[in-house]
Amino acid sequence: MSDPGKTQQTPNPALARTVRIDPEEAAPKAPADDPMRRTIVMNQPPTIDAVAWLVADRGAAKGTVHRIDGERSVLGADGSADVRIDDPHISEQHASLRFHDGRFTLTDLDSTNGTRLNGEEVQKSELSDGDRIGLGGTSWVFKCVVFEND
Repeated sequence: MSDPGKTQQTPNPALARTVRIDPEEAAPKAPADDPMRRTIVMNQPPTIDAVAWLVADRGAAKGTVHRIDGERSVLGADGSADVRIDDPHISEQHASLRFHDGRFTLTDLDSTNGTRLNGEEVQKSELSDGDRIGLGGTSWVFKCVVFEND
């Protein structure tokens, strides 16, 4: 089913590549109706050696997913924020996520209601996969993959 409010995006041909697999080594195909199998086309490669996601699991944004693939992302209620969060308890520029030296860091940007990491109020803290970030009345799970250097 397609969502009438969303437009289909054409994949970037620069990201497409053909991989040949010996049929004997290929895994058995999953049934087409398997809800656990999806292909997500990345429209652009990440600008850093990692990719992260913020997944809202509580609050008005519950179920919302934001992809983080740049060196710095601002989280807040302002329309110019990289991750815009519609919550009356979130500051215009509430917090930032930075990727530097192979690590993500969460920094509170002097928000009115503070930023919580795993239930504790923080000013600045390094993030790990699975951490819970609290902003206003919204809770987010931080998921990340840091790419290995080839």
